[in-house]
Amino acid sequence: MLLLADSGSTKTDWRLIDKSGECLVSLKSKGLNPYFLAADEIKKELRNKVLDKVSDVDRVVFYGAGCGHPAKAAELACVLDELIPTQVPAEVNGDILGAARSLLQGETGIACILGTGANSCLYDGKDIIGGVPSLGFILGDYGSGTVLCRDLIRELLQGSLGDDLREEFFVKYELNQRMILDKIYNQPRANRFLASFTPFLLKHASNQVIHSIIYQNFRQFFEYYIMPYRKSHKSVPLVFTGSIAYHFAFHLKAVADEFGESIQKIEQSPMDGLVNYHCHTFANY
Repeated sequence: MLLLADSGSTKTDWRLIDKSGECLVSLKSKGLNPYFLAADEIKKELRNKVLDKVSDVDRVVFYGAGCGHPAKAAELACVLDELIPTQVPAEVNGDILGAARSLLQGETGIACILGTGANSCLYDGKDIIGGVPSLGFILGDYGSGTVLCRDLIRELLQGSLGDDLREEFFVKYELNQRMILDKIYNQPRANRFLASFTPFLLKHASNQVIHSIIYQNFRQFFEYYIMPYRKSHKSVPLVFTGSIAYHFAFHLKAVADEFGESIQKIEQSPMDGLVNYHCHTFANY
């Protein structure tokens, strides 16, 4: 049995599949980003949400946000090997490789993630052959749920959205300015807190200020995360996965048109594509 995981900063999708690709177990846990969770926290989440629901695991393959750095991948692999021992060590990869394998399978192309965070890569059908630094929501992550909602909160608290939207926001989320600032600056996982306001952003996407936030972020995403690859790979497919890409597809495609780009595929989650990819390579397991 193959235990396959796709983890963002917010949630992790798990599938236990057999060699035919049949899904025997499907479940969710919170995101297991090793930059935000210590090993003990990851172990606790695995014990509470995963371990008692899977059995007869022969191999673990994990794709996750924060796992692109070899040291962080190794940390998580050690935890998985300890709690889910198999004859073969756990394979831990960055989430962007998972996106590329899911969306492009064995085809060359540019794969992008737009969810709680943001990332992209140039993929040759087997390996990542190019990328730009993923700097997180403080220094980068343009177009991600965290940065879109960070900008939303800034405009909201500065009064740019008007009293009606400000009041609607405070009532809906049972928050005030002091509580918001405390959550961002004094409490852990500010990225997840910020990204949780995405439904409000989407609901009011036609508001002039919010419309500007969305389009400016997506333009920055294209400029930073996509256009550098076009210098050497002018015509390879462009594909996206992630909740922001999926729910804001209309806006994303409009910005793509501005850059002369055509998006071939947008998937909310990479998991189905990853199951398909690994079923074709299961013989190697």
